[in-house]
Amino acid sequence: MHFSEAGAMHTRRVKLAAPWSTIWSRVALGGHSMIQSGQHRSLSELYNQAKKKQTDKDTKDRANSQPLVDTISSIPHSRIRTREPTADSPISRWSVKKENNIVKDPKEVAGSYTLQLHESSWDGEETWMRFSRLPRKSIPYLRDIDVNVTLARIRGTERASAQGNRAAPTSMTLTRMLNVYETIKQAGIVPDRFTYQELIAVNVSLLKFKHAREWLEKMVSQGIKPTIRPYRTLLKGYSTRTDEIDNARRIWQDIKNGIERGLIVSENSDNQTAKLDLSTFTCYIAAESNVGNFSKVLDILDEMTAAGVVPDTTVRNTVLDGVLRLKGLDAGLQEARLMEQSGFKLDGYTYMLLLNTAVGENRSDDIRLLLAEAAARNVVPPARVIQKLPLNPFAVLNIMANIHDEYKTRLYNTLIEAAMRRNDFGQVLRIVGHLRSHNVTANVVTYTMLLDALNKAKRLEQAKDMFKKVFDTGKLKPDAHIFGIMIDACGRHGDIRGMFWFKTEMRKRGLVAGEFIYNSVLAALSRWRRGNLQAVIMVANEMVRSKPPVKPTTRTLNAIFAAFAAQTQHRRLGEGELQFLRAWYSDTSDTYFVTKDSYMYLLAINAFVGAGCMEDAMGVFLDMMRHAEWNPSVTKRVSARPQCILDIMRLAIERQEFDTTLRVWKDWLRLRTLPPGKATEMALFACDQMSRPDIAQEIFHGLLTRPNTGHSSSVDAGKSSEVGDVENMAFCPGIVDESVLVMYIAIMVKHNHLDTIIPAVELWTTAMQAMDQDDITSIGSEIRTAHRLSVPTVLKVIELLRGHKDSAATKLIAELLAYIEKHFPDAIPV
Repeated sequence: MHFSEAGAMHTRRVKLAAPWSTIWSRVALGGHSMIQSGQHRSLSELYNQAKKKQTDKDTKDRANSQPLVDTISSIPHSRIRTREPTADSPISRWSVKKENNIVKDPKEVAGSYTLQLHESSWDGEETWMRFSRLPRKSIPYLRDIDVNVTLARIRGTERASAQGNRAAPTSMTLTRMLNVYETIKQAGIVPDRFTYQELIAVNVSLLKFKHAREWLEKMVSQGIKPTIRPYRTLLKGYSTRTDEIDNARRIWQDIKNGIERGLIVSENSDNQTAKLDLSTFTCYIAAESNVGNFSKVLDILDEMTAAGVVPDTTVRNTVLDGVLRLKGLDAGLQEARLMEQSGFKLDGYTYMLLLNTAVGENRSDDIRLLLAEAAARNVVPPARVIQKLPLNPFAVLNIMANIHDEYKTRLYNTLIEAAMRRNDFGQVLRIVGHLRSHNVTANVVTYTMLLDALNKAKRLEQAKDMFKKVFDTGKLKPDAHIFGIMIDACGRHGDIRGMFWFKTEMRKRGLVAGEFIYNSVLAALSRWRRGNLQAVIMVANEMVRSKPPVKPTTRTLNAIFAAFAAQTQHRRLGEGELQFLRAWYSDTSDTYFVTKDSYMYLLAINAFVGAGCMEDAMGVFLDMMRHAEWNPSVTKRVSARPQCILDIMRLAIERQEFDTTLRVWKDWLRLRTLPPGKATEMALFACDQMSRPDIAQEIFHGLLTRPNTGHSSSVDAGKSSEVGDVENMAFCPGIVDESVLVMYIAIMVKHNHLDTIIPAVELWTTAMQAMDQDDITSIGSEIRTAHRLSVPTVLKVIELLRGHKDSAATKLIAELLAYIEKHFPDAIPV
């Protein structure tokens, strides 16, 4: 039975003489096995501080150390109060994960981690999750190289991790790397220069130059002789910002002094002093060029020559970039001519810089001259430059007509890519027509972009015909990327039969389906074939059981749970389908090391609630709350889509688990993503059904009382209930609307607390009047902006009091009407 709309249950259906259970459906749903929650375990849950170094040769007992500060608590979030449920809390049966009692040898565990680390291609996410789950006793068995590879993978720059989804480092990346550093130090592993280099690099990537410099100084203070790499990393970071030129000059001087004094060693041997190399010179030239100090640039070039370092085109392009930005195109063209006279070959990057400046200065004639010059040198400018040109593609083709035949296909492909960047798919077809009419040979890249353009232009059938016409002849062989484009296009257009045809054809040609293809198939099935869960299960199992297995991603999980969530709207899930769903939710972190996102949590809650699985839904909810404590995006998603949390509260009420209803509401409020008024009504209803009007009073007073106003609740602040302590709640009058007020009064009337009604109305009135603009902004879109009582609300309260047998209720009606007439004259019933 669905939860009645706001206000309905306590206006038309509430009968104080009868128990409130008559209002609600008390469906006794069958019990289901729990999923394992607590997937986002932090370092503090996995290991304590590891062994200390021995102070002498004798063997001594190692002291037990305190747990590390984990990722969640290391990120400041002043608005969040975290508190895990106690073991005797009713909710703890969903939040306490069963531990494996099998004891493994720490050295073997560390060896297994090391072997997989160096032989597998983990991305940064999986590397962090695997490292954070290492037992604390295994950490001392790791080597320096293992630690450094772990840091490189987490930072996302190590070669193996680059095969995954690379992304720029974030503050979370830095936090994880710092946790690794603290862990190895407490385990007695001494960081080496490579460890410090990774920490310096991630700070520079985040523009935290001060912290990067501190790490460099710390490395030197530890007696570790640095190479030139960390200095160059800092210098490169400074060179990107003109306001850091003074620091760039200081670090440059530090490099020269360190080399002169033998403090900076070679990367090949600690016994050799480092030398200034081409990359370091280039970074400093970029720094001086960006501020227009070209006289200094000339001095550096002379210094390079004297040091035996030969400048290359990259160095001169760096100078050219500074000249163009500070002095304009004319000075840039002169610099380009000097480059040619000095024997440097102008490359694609050179013409990109010149053309970008010419476009910015609206120099049409120079644009044409530069294009013709590039064609004479068989240089094709990048697509992102062609995209900005004030010329149509065919004018560009005419200007660059003298380019060598070997490069014409590349030129056409660049023009096609530029047209696709502008989403001009019709122009793509015209360019391909021009290519064919001029007898230019198209390659696989050409047809890949053409098929992609046809699909984006919603011309799927034409794309399918072209695929068969081009690739059935055998002259060109389609690759996995082309099949991925066609499978994804068929899935987006609802052509499930065509999607599986391409997937089968791909397998016939000996190509292996990857992550993108499986995700596209699952997304299509969840969108168009929601009633066919067996197809979803089949594809998901095939994905992880293929040879080699394809690792699921967040998109995979979202597609699977979207299909199941949609299906639960029409029918109940079978036991086999529930087992599949539970396994995939649990295996995302335990087996596949995939981090769940906010959308996946909401879909999982919808699926389990729709299936009537209270335990599973609560496990997902608690995981989501833990994740939200350190990831603000989860909090935003919950705030934008509160319906799934309301569904958990409804299911708990149907299951008569009122303590769970109250716990969900309290955890929701704890994250400052204020629940709507309906959730507060459910919480109050749960208090009533538990015969705990004292908790209802504490909730009502806590939401309407500012912490510094001196108001006290009728319930002692430290009083504990059977569902745990009710925490101090912030001033949140926006979620206590008129319907919540009537609900609270109804509870007080039912439990014969008539003397609390007038003070409650007074408190509500004071809170509504005190609700300033800051409070309105902080509580978001769910706030009820009306700060006054209405006539229907007053009539509901009077009806509730008239139904009470105590004569004091009649007197209370008169007092209440007098108060309302004074403060809300428009609400007096006629």
